[in-house]
Amino acid sequence: MFSFNHVTISVNNLEETLNFYELFGFEKYKEYHDDYVNIIMLKLGNMILEIFNYMENNKLPEHSKDLGIDLKTIGNKHFGIGVKDINKAKKFIEDNKLSDSKITITKGRLGKTYFFIKDPNGILMEIIEED
Repeated sequence: MFSFNHVTISVNNLEETLNFYELFGFEKYKEYHDDYVNIIMLKLGNMILEIFNYMENNKLPEHSKDLGIDLKTIGNKHFGIGVKDINKAKKFIEDNKLSDSKITITKGRLGKTYFFIKDPNGILMEIIEED
């Protein structure tokens, strides 16, 4: 009856954000513009990423940029993108300078290998190896 539909993020710089996510294979799906907001929907496989860019916006709280602190705060934490080979994904991100910090691959409590990066707005994105 139900299926996952989309994740929404609000961003400061729309063009920089679109360029970033397009490097991961996201493509424009739908868009809307008015005097107050730009809304772009990107699609990657069955995943839809809805991007809001309000003309007047509030910055991401600093604690949301630190996974160790943010996971303890109630609310949405991050979204994940699956990959077949975590090491190839790490190399792609490093080669394209898509992370401003050292990438550490971790084996999680549930047995999956993953790492986190931040998008240009500081939003956490998990890269996780699929079965």
